[in-house]
Parts: sequence; C-alpha cells; structure tokens
Amino acid sequence: MHDYLLMAIIYTVFLVSAVLWPPSAWFLIPAGLAVVALVGWRRRRLRGKRIENIQKRLSNLKSEGLFLDENIGDTGDDVFYRMIITLLTDLERTLFKLVEKNIQLLSLKEIGRSIISSLDEKKLVDSVFDYLVHGVGYKEAAFIILRRKKQCFQAIVTIERVTKLVRRVVNFGLEDLDGVVRNSLATGKAFLIKDVRMHPLIDVEGEMLFPGSTMESYICVPLMKSSGDWKCCENDSCILRQTGNFDKASGELTSLLTRTECLSCPDLPLLGALIVTDGYRATSLTNIDQVTVETVGSLVGSNMENWMLYQELRQEERFREKVFEGMMHGLIVADMEGNVTFANRSAREMSGLDEQEILSRHIDELISDDDSGKGRNGSPVFMALGTKDPIAFHEAYLMHPEDSCMPVRMNVSRLIGDDNETQGAIVLFSDLSEIKRMEEAIRHLDNLAVLGRFTSAIAHEIRNPLTGIAAGIQYLDRSSELNEEQKENISHILGEVARLNRIITDLFKVAKPRDLLYQESDLAMIVEKSYKSVSDVIESRKVKFSSSIAPDISKVVVDPDQITQVLINLIKNAAEAVDEGGKVSVKVNPFDDSDPEVRRQRGKDLFIIDVADDGPGIDGRDKQKIFLPFFSRKKGGTGLGLFVTHSIIQHHQGCIKVISEPGDGTIFRVYLPVTRPVQGGKVETGSASGR
Repeated sequence: MHDYLLMAIIYTVFLVSAVLWPPSAWFLIPAGLAVVALVGWRRRRLRGKRIENIQKRLSNLKSEGLFLDENIGDTGDDVFYRMIITLLTDLERTLFKLVEKNIQLLSLKEIGRSIISSLDEKKLVDSVFDYLVHGVGYKEAAFIILRRKKQCFQAIVTIERVTKLVRRVVNFGLEDLDGVVRNSLATGKAFLIKDVRMHPLIDVEGEMLFPGSTMESYICVPLMKSSGDWKCCENDSCILRQTGNFDKASGELTSLLTRTECLSCPDLPLLGALIVTDGYRATSLTNIDQVTVETVGSLVGSNMENWMLYQELRQEERFREKVFEGMMHGLIVADMEGNVTFANRSAREMSGLDEQEILSRHIDELISDDDSGKGRNGSPVFMALGTKDPIAFHEAYLMHPEDSCMPVRMNVSRLIGDDNETQGAIVLFSDLSEIKRMEEAIRHLDNLAVLGRFTSAIAHEIRNPLTGIAAGIQYLDRSSELNEEQKENISHILGEVARLNRIITDLFKVAKPRDLLYQESDLAMIVEKSYKSVSDVIESRKVKFSSSIAPDISKVVVDPDQITQVLINLIKNAAEAVDEGGKVSVKVNPFDDSDPEVRRQRGKDLFIIDVADDGPGIDGRDKQKIFLPFFSRKKGGTGLGLFVTHSIIQHHQGCIKVISEPGDGTIFRVYLPVTRPVQGGKVETGSASGR
C-alpha cells in the first residue's frame, strides 16, 4: 500500500506542475510513467522474494505427506491462498497422525503394564503381538527367544491375513543366522532395512521366516539384558578366547556368537529379538517405526530378564524346599516371639501335625525339657536366643497332640538377618525313640547277664542239696509209721521242692538259652498244640477259646518248640486272668505298618500274634514291670513265665507289647519275622520290646 500511495502522490505532483507550467509537460509525463513502472517492478520483485522465502521455509518444515509445487509463481491467482490451503491440509493430516500416535502410545502404556507384570511366557508373547499387530498395525511380526539350555533360538511368528491370523513356531540354530539379523544379535544394535533384496531376512531350512511375504523393508531389534555388556570373554575358559576371537592386546572381540556354546554362556546379554516387516501394508517402515519397536523391545527385554531372574529364584527356592523337605531330621524355625514360621516334612510327621496346625503353634507347645510338656527351666529354644553360642546335642521332648511325647536330640542356633540382628531360632532335631529303645534293650540284656551270672553261680549249689532233700523226703514218705497229718506235711514239702526246681529250670532257660532250631512251621499246628497243652486249665475254668489265622501268613520260619512255649505261657496267663466263662482268643495277621513304634527291616516281613482276654486288665504301673523277673500278681506264680516269653521273642528278633487298661481286658501282641533273620551268631538277639 505504501508503494501505491507514494506513486499516486508523485504522479499528482507531476500533473499539477504540467498544468501550472505547460512547457514542462513534455518531460514530466514520461517521468511519471517511468516512476510508476519502477515502483511496479520493485513490487513484483519483492513479491517473488517473499514467495521464494515461504517455499523454502515450508520445504524445510513440511511433514510427511506435504507436497508443494516448487515452481509456483505469480500466475494471477492467489498463490498465498493456495499455500495456506496446502498447509492447513497438512496440519489436518498431522493432527490425525498425532491422534493415531497418541492412541498407540496409550496402547503402548497398557501393553507395557501387561508386559512388566507378566510372569508367564505365553502371556508375554500374546501381549507383544497384540500391540504390534492390532495396536500398531504390523501385519507380520516375529518374537525370537534364546533357549539357553537347548542352545538354539525359537521364533514365534505371527502373520495377519485378510481372513485369518497365522501363528507358527520355528526353531533354528546359530548356523541359520546370517546377514543383518546376525549382526543385530551379535552387536545388540537395532537395524532398519529399507531394501530387502539387498539385505534379505533369514531363511530357516530353505523356508522364509514369513512365507509369501510382500515385504520391502523390515526392522530387527535385539532384546538385551539391562547391563548389555559382553563380560564372558573376561574368563579364560571362554570359547571365544579359546578360538582366538578375542584380541588380548586391545581387549576387544573380533567376532561374536561364533560357536553354538556361546548361546548357553551365562554372561551372554542377549535374550532374543523382535522383527517386524511392512508386508501387506500400504507404507514402508520409517524411523518412527524403529523407535516404536525399540520401545517395545526395551520393555520386553526388561520383562524377560525379570522373568528369568524370577524363574532362577523359584528354581533355587524349590531346590531349598526339596532339600529341607527331604531331610531325615526335623527342622523348625521360630521367630523372636516363639511362633513357628517353618517346619519341614520330618518335623510335621514327628509332631503329628499338618502344616497349618504346626505353623499355628508356639515353640514351647512343641518342645519341652521334660515329658510333661512343662519344663521348669524354661524353653531350651529360647536359651539359645539369649546366648551367642548355639546349643548342641541337647536332649528334650517333642510333644504330640495326643498327650504323648517323643525323645529328641536337637541343635539350636540363632537365625541371623541381613542387618546382623537375631530374628529367631533354628531347631534341628532327630528322633531318639529307637536309641532309647536300644538303651532299654541293653539295660534288659544287662539284667539278663547279671541274672545269668547269678543263676550260674547258685543254681548248682541250690539244685544239689534240693535233690538230696527231695530224696530224703521221698524216703520218709515210704514209711508205714506216718500218720495222715505227717503224710500231708511231707506232700506239701515235696510240692515246694518241685516248685523250687521249676524256678531253677526257668532260670536256666533264660541264663543259658539253647540254640534256635529254625524250620518252616505251620502256625495253625503251633496254636493247636499250645491249646492242647493248657486245655485242662481252659476247661476247668469254662473259658471260651477261639483262634483265627490269616490265610496268607500260615507258613513261617521259626523255632516251633519255643514259639509253642510262648503261646502256652500267654494262653495260660490269659485263662487264669479271666473269670469263669470268660473269653480268650488267639489271632495271627500280617504286619501292616500300623504301629509306628515297630519298624521292620528292609525286605523282611513281620507277622503279629494277638493273645487277648476280657479280664480285668492290667494297671499302668504293673505294665512297666510285667516282663521283669520274679514279678507276678498271680497267687503261686514264679514271675518268670513272661520273663522267659520275652527272652524267647527277643532271640527271634521280635518284640512284644502289652495293650491293656483296667477293666478293658488285655492283649499281648507279639511281632515276629516271617523268615529267619540273616544276622550271624548262634543266638540272634532281637530288638527291645515295646512297653
């Protein structure tokens, strides 16, 4: 506007001058025209420079899809209007792309959450493909996972067609890698390839990774650990060092992934790769696509590393659990308040509690210094917490919910946390029940040894004068001058002499047992023979006798005479213990591991003989003494019958138990091996009896 106004003013001045001074008109009018022409020329030149400047700046700022005519000139139409329309069109297109990218970023955010939180490989793979295929729109994608244990790669390939979604799994080795993919995996760098003919994608056994693809470009993004450093070559045992691919002078690798063994190297930072193509898409892949796939790859790599660490931790945890659960000793861990926080399988089995029950108990409820469960000196576990020194080989009792206890030997140490502070106690214990039974057996054998030495020393000294006494009394008994009272006294004396002789005979059976004469025996015949030997007692007391023998245990290898003696003693005692008309029964069955206190030898079966009666039962205090010599509650008894019975069963490597409560009858339960024990020696000593 300024140029036109100035030109109008100058032209007006020239016209006024020509009117006022006519002679000047001949040069003023041409001068005015020249000025007008000059102003117009200057105007057009300035306009051209502005258009050129706008075109240059637009060409520098234009986004993808903005096309401007580089030869736009002043053709009469409004060129500035045309440029503004073009720019607005591009802004609309850019806004649409911005919304699309925003949606993709939101999808990436959601898929990132899913990837990070996923500890399932299948869910991770599905999440990645959901984003790449459905979120971003790549029609062909491959998720490559390095399988270290198998020393190979596994590619999960997804191809979206018009009618269906194809997914397949391809396994390939290091020898199948070549070109850009190999370089990408070996260097840890992402590559965008825009000419697939120059840099083709890998083939697996002659077949394309994406069969029938229309790709012109592809992106390969390696999945790496967060450290991303190749530290394996720092070890002299590295395959790359051994094959000469490591320059010791420069400390650099000359080539990577040269051997299949490299794939199993724990220091290899490679986890896998992501590959996408532009197959079945309208546009080629750009740098923006590379950034998108790299972003997904970083999330996937982090998740895979976390997942691998999680799997290693789980594997280590399972290993520790198997070690703890497989221990033969019991293991209990308690916190500072005494609450049980861990107990292995052996501890649960010994305590008779399941996992939930034992974890709800206090350590004082489980372990005590005495068998009453109320130790007067406090818990032995908390004694260890109060001192720095552990408690070793301490004997205590593991309490059972059925008001019973198990003797244990335990070691107690402090549980130290990461802050070097005591967090609780570790209790490692073993069952002493068998050892206690062995100690009891040894004490019993000591008693037998003492008794043997005693009987050996005095038996002959007693029997010899006893024989003379008996002979003298019998001589007097033959005299015809004795009255009835004298004969009755002599008969009583002979009876007492006979009783003393029986006692000495029983003592000799214990002190000097004869060798066992093993032979295959019929249990039915042994029971029948035993019954006939005491039938007079059974019939005189009108006792109801019954017997039953399991068909699969009819034949055993024992000393039949001595087992008959055992049954005679037990049946006779049972018949004498019941009232007239009482019941006595003998039952023989195979051992079914129902008694935890009796353990069979490996490969050796046991059988059980139960001699039961419905008599008054046995007092608990008497049960502790019933197998001791000379202990008897029976009038006229010697107290050696059960002692001899116990000795015979021990020589057979069996044991005997008494099951009785006052008023509920009594069961004498005998455990014997089905076959002959293989231990050497003339007299094979068995385990202690359960009492």
